[in-house]
Amino acid sequence: MDETNQRPGIKYSIEKSAPTIDSIAVEIPLQTTSDRNDRKLYGTLMRTPGKDMELIIGLMISSGDLLVNEQIPEVTISSNIVHVAISNIHSERLLNSTSSCGICGRENIEIVPIPDCGTMPKIHINSDIIRKIIQKIGNGQDLFQSTGGTHAAALWNLDGEMLSIMEDVGRHNAFDKLIGHQRIIGQWPMSTCIVSLSGRISYEMVEKAIRSNVPILISVGSATTAAIDLASFHDLTLIVFARDHRFTCMTGTHRIINADDVK
Repeated sequence: MDETNQRPGIKYSIEKSAPTIDSIAVEIPLQTTSDRNDRKLYGTLMRTPGKDMELIIGLMISSGDLLVNEQIPEVTISSNIVHVAISNIHSERLLNSTSSCGICGRENIEIVPIPDCGTMPKIHINSDIIRKIIQKIGNGQDLFQSTGGTHAAALWNLDGEMLSIMEDVGRHNAFDKLIGHQRIIGQWPMSTCIVSLSGRISYEMVEKAIRSNVPILISVGSATTAAIDLASFHDLTLIVFARDHRFTCMTGTHRIINADDVK
């Protein structure tokens, strides 16, 4: 299924207007079911089609329904319906969600450490590598280049080389697709990697990183207070406003060598 669609519009400038045809990122529903008695899984997800297996596996990990060392359950995908052969789903995210949802659909959310998730790996990285990643952070975003309407999550090694990238209309979906991809190919957990995000970092984006054992999370945007608090609980290195040659580290500064030189 195509990730883009051609749609007509009228382009206006100061002097004139003219018909135009734009490439638009596709957003369509994906129904999710399981072997629970009520057949529920995560309701209906709005997403960019493609990498649906990665999306659902990543979402299971992010929701705490598939732990780091657990075997991937059987997943069947057909006509925008995904079925997971598992009956012990305990996630509270069982409501229909838009592509912007993350914590939506849950109950009793508190900003406390995530059970069974400890501190992040004790790795170190030179601040120059962070700057190297920043300079390449927009690379590989082909869908964004053609539509201007998608988010991206990219995986980097400690030398600042991109290993993988996923795009979706939803920033949560993009990260889940990246997590699911790494889990499926067996390069897991992501303990010696860095993840960069195109959008702001909220609570659930930090939660995804923690559940995947990602020690360093970078964004071109800002972070919320809940995201910073959760990152601090788990000693995750949280980097925001990563633009040009500058960045701000909110938590976990001990992983960055020469951090005092960052201006």
